Amino acid sequence: MVAMKKVQVDIQDKTFQFELRQADGKLRIRRNGDDHAADLVRLRSNRYSLIIDGRSYEFGLEHDGDGYMISSGSRSGTVRVEDYELARIKKAAGIDDNIRVKNITAPMPGLIVRVNRQAGDDVKKGEALVVMEAMKMENDIKSPLAGKIKAINVSTGESVEKGHLLVEFE
Repeated sequence: MVAMKKVQVDIQDKTFQFELRQADGKLRIRRNGDDHAADLVRLRSNRYSLIIDGRSYEFGLEHDGDGYMISSGSRSGTVRVEDYELARIKKAAGIDDNIRVKNITAPMPGLIVRVNRQAGDDVKKGEALVVMEAMKMENDIKSPLAGKIKAINVSTGESVEKGHLLVEFE
């Protein structure tokens, strides 16, 4: 029995289409007309080995809000996998899933304890940008994306209300 699935994979600013087939218990991947034998082996909780044509690629994989965070060695990035036909329909309808966050606002009233970054800095997703004290607890205000900071609109010691604009991204 042969089962086939067409998928679109978005990695940073690049998009790829693949055909995945399972035939006689074996995985086959086709891209740009090239067919490859593949096998995916789970090594431990979130570590995998993808073997393509006998060559092994080890990577970490964790579910991320808008896809999967994949890491290999010192490199990492978000990968989105979507049904190819659904991706085509969404594109034709003008639906864009990649709407970027432009601002971070204070989630509650509080006191800015520390500002970790400044305008012009490149930041990684999940990196603490501002530390805010609220209800006698320190809270890291983390970056929701990898990008460049346009402006930091608070300073250490400043009191802010809920909804106050803290950080702007380019």
